[in-house]
Amino acid sequence: MKKLLALWMAALVLMTGCGQKNTAENEPSNKNEVQASEAGEISRYQTTFYDTFDTVVSAIVYASSEEEANAYFETIHKRYQELDHLYSSFKNYDGIVNVKSVNDQAGKGKVVVDEELYDLLRFSKEQYEKYGETNIAFGAVTSIWQSYRDAYEVVPESERSADDEALKKGLPDAKIPTMEKLQAANKHTNIDDIVLNDADHSVEIKDPELKIDVGAVAKGYATELIGEELRASGLETALISAGGNVKIIGSAPEAERNSFGIGLQNPEAITGDSAAEDNMKDIIYTNDTSVVTSGDYQRYYIVNGKHYHHLIDPDTLMPADHFRSVTIVTKDSSLADFLSTTAFCLPYEKGRALIESLDGVEAYWIFEDGSTAFTDGLKPMLDSQGATNAQ
Repeated sequence: MKKLLALWMAALVLMTGCGQKNTAENEPSNKNEVQASEAGEISRYQTTFYDTFDTVVSAIVYASSEEEANAYFETIHKRYQELDHLYSSFKNYDGIVNVKSVNDQAGKGKVVVDEELYDLLRFSKEQYEKYGETNIAFGAVTSIWQSYRDAYEVVPESERSADDEALKKGLPDAKIPTMEKLQAANKHTNIDDIVLNDADHSVEIKDPELKIDVGAVAKGYATELIGEELRASGLETALISAGGNVKIIGSAPEAERNSFGIGLQNPEAITGDSAAEDNMKDIIYTNDTSVVTSGDYQRYYIVNGKHYHHLIDPDTLMPADHFRSVTIVTKDSSLADFLSTTAFCLPYEKGRALIESLDGVEAYWIFEDGSTAFTDGLKPMLDSQGATNAQ
């Protein structure tokens, strides 16, 4: 996790527009701090926390004072904690009816849930009906893969000694689940068995062996909620990132630039499987939008030298192997999160056709061999295609 964190911090510096592709030496601390940049009567403040959604959450706000910035940071942190608890399928919390609470009642009747959970479930079902692939009823399968990843966790490259290089092949006893086990679980993944009742915000799981898993959309959905709450409260410019889900509120306020730069991580630099010249594959220059990436390099384990990551193809029941990563750029972080997983699990031609059929949605693919592709609408935003954020 240390190397992933270091590279993420480098990406965060890129995100604030410094324009360097390798910025590890400029990593910010995890304390709230005033950055060097000022824009008129406001300054840039930054914070990072590590205790929600099992990921690193970072926020940058432009505020008139440190006191004002800290108030925003407190709100951001509190809301991520609340939504993390509400969307969790792993742990029960006193006084909260969350995803795990609903799963615990599978086959036992309906459960009335909080509006913010109900809306997430409804959103997820609606998007699945439109686009397929990303199924919140797929938890019986994903939980099996989760248990194997937990049992055979990868030792990050940055923590290996010279004697640990053999671990690149995986732990000696590491294994993958049998197809028979996965197919048996897949019989309990019918999303129609999740029944939603708008009248009382109740949820009923008809199949007692079905498990809801909102991991493919929860961080993006939470980030969208929090970002729009901040906007409604009067915050004009901010950037929030939660594990590959970046939401930009407003536009870059500095006189010397006209947009923010979002660094796209180079998967090879994360996993250490081969030499990577840069931590970043590309930079997207944009404002007031969301940039969300799904990739094979964040949560995985290794069996006989092969990576088995957390994005499971519903057709094969195995980790999808079309790409190293897919990035979606669109206004709504909830939709971006859903579509990044969906496109990651689709063959390139089919995924590109889907993205190009949607207004206001762009995509960037990184393939196994390191090559890239992107939609035509993204080209004017890309560093690799000559874009900059200079005024």
